[in-house]
Amino acid sequence: MKVNFNKKFYNLRVIKKAARTYQGLADFKINQTKELITVSLENIRPEVKNTIKDEFSNYVLAMMKQ
Repeated sequence: MKVNFNKKFYNLRVIKKAARTYQGLADFKINQTKELITVSLENIRPEVKNTIKDEFSNYVLAMMKQ
């Protein structure tokens, strides 16, 4: 599963911090292009498989507001 974040709006440092917070729920791999930060999630725990993408994205957004 992949989640893309536009670099114009999202900060890499915040995304890395969010990934550390969620690390018990999946394995996170972060890659960058010129315009995007892509977070790949693997080995997702079954109980959060259907919601982790949205929850992680919301968490990153909330952290950007701080």
